[in-house]
Amino acid sequence: MAKIAERVVSADRVEDLIVVFGSFDENIKRIEEALNVQIVNRGTELKVSGDEEMADKAVRTLEGLLA
Repeated sequence: MAKIAERVVSADRVEDLIVVFGSFDENIKRIEEALNVQIVNRGTELKVSGDEEMADKAVRTLEGLLA
């Protein structure tokens, strides 16, 4: 059975997250669907939860979008 993991990605500014989310949260929805994870926004943090390997991939994707 896969291990469920929670990861946190921090942004420097809330404005940086606007780009990450995209129009109508399209980018976040695509990441969630493609990797079967859940992403929740809390201020300047994004909490990613799901299968450990997929959560790590989602974090790398989000960090790439924030860079």
